[in-house]
Amino acid sequence: MQYVWDPFVRIFHWSLVIAFSVAFYTHASEWERLIHIRAGYVVAVLLLARIVWGFTKTGYACFRTFPWDPVKAIKHIISELHGNAKRYIGHNPAGSVAIYLMLVIGLVTVTSGWLVYNDGWLIDQPELLQTIHLYAAWTWLVLIILHVTGVIAESIVHKDNLIRAMITGCKRVTQKGERQATEL
Repeated sequence: MQYVWDPFVRIFHWSLVIAFSVAFYTHASEWERLIHIRAGYVVAVLLLARIVWGFTKTGYACFRTFPWDPVKAIKHIISELHGNAKRYIGHNPAGSVAIYLMLVIGLVTVTSGWLVYNDGWLIDQPELLQTIHLYAAWTWLVLIILHVTGVIAESIVHKDNLIRAMITGCKRVTQKGERQATEL
């Protein structure tokens, strides 16, 4: 086994899962509006902390180890569908793109939610802000579904339980004859 995900990344990941779930579940309830808002603030703090961590940390949590490359991501998905994709210890190219998209859409969601809650602050377009917030949240949910689907597919194809890796921090070492991409 190889240690991959540090405690911060794992705690961030599962805390974000919980905070997003709470915020999404309570989004339509006037009774639970305060819970929705507080969950949104938790999401905002988590996203900002992860961004700082990504620029300051070394290893697999560092943004330099998984660059934004949509073309490589598409090629990786095609290779995965053909059953000959390389195995990555950290993020594969498709996972990298998904993470960056989720971070950006997450920031759009919490920023638009904050503006809605604060009556637009500098933007006096409540309907526009509510629409942006709604579509950003649903787009984020779609990205999460794609992310989970990719994690499950990657786990099956490479016989590597990625969910367990995000809990324990460890992934199995490459087996003999297995193609693996180097990242660091």
